[in-house]
Amino acid sequence: MTMNASNPVVNGPDVSSTQETVGDMMPTSHISMSWPSVPIVLAIFLGYLLLCQSLRFYHINALQKRLGYTDRASLAGMSNDDAQIIPKHIMERDFPIYEDTVVIFGEFSINPPTSTRALKAIARMNYLHAPYKAASKISNEDFLYTLSTCVTEPIRFMRLYEWRALTDAEVCALGTFWKAIGDAMDIRYDGYLDRAGAWRDGIDFAEDITAWAKTYELQAMKPSRSNIKPSRELARLMIWHVPGFVKPFAVHVLTVLMGDRVRDAFMYPEPPISAALFAYLALAVRRLVVRHLCLPRLFPKRYFSKEDPATGRVNHYTYLVHPYYIPATLWTRFGPMSWLTRAVGGFPPGDVDMLPQGYLFEEVGPASEVGEGVEEMADGVEALRARKRGRCPFS
Repeated sequence: MTMNASNPVVNGPDVSSTQETVGDMMPTSHISMSWPSVPIVLAIFLGYLLLCQSLRFYHINALQKRLGYTDRASLAGMSNDDAQIIPKHIMERDFPIYEDTVVIFGEFSINPPTSTRALKAIARMNYLHAPYKAASKISNEDFLYTLSTCVTEPIRFMRLYEWRALTDAEVCALGTFWKAIGDAMDIRYDGYLDRAGAWRDGIDFAEDITAWAKTYELQAMKPSRSNIKPSRELARLMIWHVPGFVKPFAVHVLTVLMGDRVRDAFMYPEPPISAALFAYLALAVRRLVVRHLCLPRLFPKRYFSKEDPATGRVNHYTYLVHPYYIPATLWTRFGPMSWLTRAVGGFPPGDVDMLPQGYLFEEVGPASEVGEGVEEMADGVEALRARKRGRCPFS
């Protein structure tokens, strides 16, 4: 720094030069700070993928090992008690689903076969079916085919669309569990299934009832105008929360997943290629994301409450459109999800006609049967208890 006597101006450092130097340094400093973070982020991502890979099959592998079902030979002795544990795991852990007939199916699927709640659910189902059986409005073939869908559809759907197919132990458990339910409903197999009475295990039963169901579909599943109304109502419920302008396309996507035979029986037109492309692409992307990017559930999904000690009533926690038996709490009534449900035309829990206080088993069913059949149910429970339903249904 210098000072001239005639022009006393202080000569400081060259500012422009300093700015250029700083400007040149900034990008270099920025690059040196950012590049090390890329390997770190990549390492974290790869570590997360490895964590998902190592934990994704943990629950089912641990369950099969704990129950002792490690190969096909060990499956022959699977009891109904063990068989129920595995579908319960499927519903609560790996493949949480919406139960079709909500309360009754859910109760005997979630609770042990010899528990009072499971026995009450089966007894209530049998009571509701009894008048139709007596009047020959529901045949043994009808019952058998419905039973077959409970066995075959989860196996098929998981194999085609979920993040993994079911294991042999899971297939055996489904066959064993639903064979025991069929026995409790007094469904006849002789004269219908080729290997009736000669099944080694639940896999044998599943294969036999699958073969019979395919033949039955060819004979009985025909287009009929009587199918139109119930099938349209079912589709309406399935896409209830889809915005109105997308609903026609959503119906096409739904009919893609029905398959040709069911779609023809319901008298739906063949869907456009765009619907098939969207359906299968969405399912493929979901499969990859769930399989490789999602950790397994830390806690099982809850479908039902415990029985209220004072009233004996039970609440349900899941619903598709109508929130029957869902408890009315501040969160369920006014939480974020309730407002989103309202926005898309749905019904939040809590309305009196949705019975938020819960249910008793003798109240489940059509309005004309609410509170009816108490004695018949009690007799049915005792009859089922005498059958010792926890045993292997093939022994």
